[in-house]
Amino acid sequence: MLTLLTFGGLSLVDEGVPVSGAASQRSRLALLAILAVAGAAGVSRDKLLALLWPESEDERARHALKQAVYALRRDLGTENAIVGTATLSLDAAVVSSDVREFEDALARGDDTAAVALYNGPFLDGVFVKAAPEFDQWAAVERRRLERAYLDAVARLGRAADAAGDATAAVQWWRRAAAAEPLSGRVAMTLMRALAESGDTSAAIQHARVHDAMVRADLDVPADDAVLAFAEELRRGDWTPTPRISGDIPVMAPATAADDAVAVHSASVPSVEGVVVPPTRRDDSATAPAPRPRWMLAAVAVGALLVVAAGSALMRARTDARTRAAPAAASPRIIVVAAFENQTRDHERDPDGEMAADHIARALSEADFHVVDFWTSVAASRQIAQATQHATVRERAAALAAETGAGTVVTGNYYGNADTLQFEARIIDLSSKEVRFMVGPVKGRASDVSRIVTDLANQITERVAAMTDTKPGASTAGLIVAPSVQAFEHATRGWEMFFDRPGDTTAVFAELARALRIDTAYTMPRLMRAYVLDVKENWPDLARAVAALDPRRARMGRLELAALSLYEADLRGDLAGRLRASHELLRLSPGSADMSLLVAVSASYLHRPAEALDVLHQSSPDRGINVLTPMYLAWRAEAEHSLGQFDDEAVSAREIIRRFPAQLYGAQALARSLGARGDTAVLAALVHDAGYSGTTMTAQARTIALLGARELRAHGHGDPARLLFARVAAIAPAAGATRDDLSKHALALYETGDYARSRAVYRTLLATQPSDLDVLGRLGSIAARTGDSTTVRDIDARLRTWPDRYAFGSPSFWRAHIAALTGQPSEAVGLLHSALQQGYRPMDLNIVTMHEEPDFISIWKDPGFREIVRPHSGPVSSL
Repeated sequence: MLTLLTFGGLSLVDEGVPVSGAASQRSRLALLAILAVAGAAGVSRDKLLALLWPESEDERARHALKQAVYALRRDLGTENAIVGTATLSLDAAVVSSDVREFEDALARGDDTAAVALYNGPFLDGVFVKAAPEFDQWAAVERRRLERAYLDAVARLGRAADAAGDATAAVQWWRRAAAAEPLSGRVAMTLMRALAESGDTSAAIQHARVHDAMVRADLDVPADDAVLAFAEELRRGDWTPTPRISGDIPVMAPATAADDAVAVHSASVPSVEGVVVPPTRRDDSATAPAPRPRWMLAAVAVGALLVVAAGSALMRARTDARTRAAPAAASPRIIVVAAFENQTRDHERDPDGEMAADHIARALSEADFHVVDFWTSVAASRQIAQATQHATVRERAAALAAETGAGTVVTGNYYGNADTLQFEARIIDLSSKEVRFMVGPVKGRASDVSRIVTDLANQITERVAAMTDTKPGASTAGLIVAPSVQAFEHATRGWEMFFDRPGDTTAVFAELARALRIDTAYTMPRLMRAYVLDVKENWPDLARAVAALDPRRARMGRLELAALSLYEADLRGDLAGRLRASHELLRLSPGSADMSLLVAVSASYLHRPAEALDVLHQSSPDRGINVLTPMYLAWRAEAEHSLGQFDDEAVSAREIIRRFPAQLYGAQALARSLGARGDTAVLAALVHDAGYSGTTMTAQARTIALLGARELRAHGHGDPARLLFARVAAIAPAAGATRDDLSKHALALYETGDYARSRAVYRTLLATQPSDLDVLGRLGSIAARTGDSTTVRDIDARLRTWPDRYAFGSPSFWRAHIAALTGQPSEAVGLLHSALQQGYRPMDLNIVTMHEEPDFISIWKDPGFREIVRPHSGPVSSL
């Protein structure tokens, strides 16, 4: 049987023997490859002409296609090899192909068969003379198929890990590393698999090779996690993960059926790849938290930066029972929908998204209120699912209702050989009529940037005329659409970060590619700064911000506001961050993620009423809130700060229902149960997270400590002490994470076992001397045990701490020591200094401070009470 081989090259074989004649010519093999990828759906003759003979006159190109089809049918031995007239397809019964078999195997869930078929990149090294469109098509398909292959390998690797088959896991992760040699995430996974199999030397060697490749290709070192793990293996500090099986007995019975159901669903471990609110780095593990700061932006600055959650948003699902009420429409708010691709060429799908993004930016720069692209795309996807047969005006009305817009811009684009044509409609929702048709704007398919820029300027002029406000077109032309290729690399980088926030090397590589294509494109530079801010890499962020400063004149208002937010973070200026957040929300009305950004920033400043108010104006069913539990987690935090514990429990259960694989619902529920003294259900929650009389998972330890501190804070001392004792009695298993060890040390501290707590904290400090929280807790232990020499030494180290980006943490821990050594006024003064240096008031408020035993002696001090009091007032006063 004839087989077309496309992975690793391009050839046609008959029972393994290469076919000669017309069927072996490069352009005709390329034709077969296009048909093979299309499958039964086939490919139109017009598209084949555009891909393979783009520079030929129409008649000559059609003749060339006709001759190629004739020659292939002849050499393949049957007219049925290629069937159809206007649309051509390849008969798989005559000519099979590895690419079709690959996709069929994936469709039926046979990852092993699919991986076996993938013998290298699709059409690797294959180019067709005078056919750049074919080369571009092949590049897009190559990336798509490579991603499908890598996903299949990852599934097989995870399955082997779960089954305890270390040898198979190494095999699969080696394949992944060969395909993605620069990925820190994949390198780390392979190293762990090698170590688990007993081959630690191979794991160390892979780290060395990976680091060399990253340095050579990207001029940066490998991810810190990779280098740190290699060092851990060199020292011999790492031990294999123990395998635990069997049922865990119940610690205590639940008494409330509804809570018991919620508790059971909370026991699933966290899912990698979803950006979530912060967990405490020091001790209480409440979500949200002090450091790291990075979840602040990870959630909410994404929309203004890119755009790109296209494929991620397509995966979003919204429960009809929880759909939000439509937003109140405002005639001053404009929403731009992604333009609809009418070219029948799905490779051109990014053109419509880039057009919508750029038009929205142009309108925003012209001083109109524009819904950000992310929110628009999310709403459009949801509406498309619910209104498949609606008219354009009906969908526009639904989009406006979802975002609160009074004007909707929609459109289509068409292709004719090498030409693209864009047309737009501006719909006024007050009359539900199309006020203006804009276009057609035409141009070469290779010059989409110019077409979209012209279209955006024309739309801006029309909207200005329609609203009779400001002559916006005078500023719209100041920004120019990027090239589609640069746009795709930038958005791919953002999507990679959204899916795998720990793998920054690959993200930065995509951003670098975007800049190489379009050096004037500001967005990749802003995105790099954003990732550095998220990761709290302050020195590199400072350099990135300094490099962006000369480019301010070419930035839009959203981009300038984002830059202001980064600058505020570098200063530890939480009030400045809140002002920048409000500005971003003002520039992006109807934006779910900008509302969340304001709520997070308000929470950092211990302004829970403001945070709750802005969240209530948004919805958990819009934008990024559909994809992550952040909206509900921060709503629960604000409700707890205001003493609304029953409402907090409702938010917690909603997180558990929507995001059962996330720990944040269980954390919020534990906080609420502890505040209400519901010890029975709290015990069941801890059990379901992984507690027995002899074992305790990291998740169970986190929830138990949080619940115990809340019990104590609200007058339930005996059950709190019992829960602390149970946590302290079970040490983490060998190879436990640093965070789990820290929580065990905290449990020992809470029970008064200072000697064992000190030993664990000293071990942690030895492996990471810059850990302020560990050093500070050692100072507290010294103060409690009367070790005045150590107290003086640690206080001096904290007083002269060299890190300019410590943001008040040294003063915060010195306040602990002062409170424990009988200096209440000094302690309060140091807390004030910590706030002035950038420490978050949220971390000193009633959510965490009343749980902290070191401050019990100053709890009634008027100065301390003023510090932890919730704040309010206008943002302008900050």
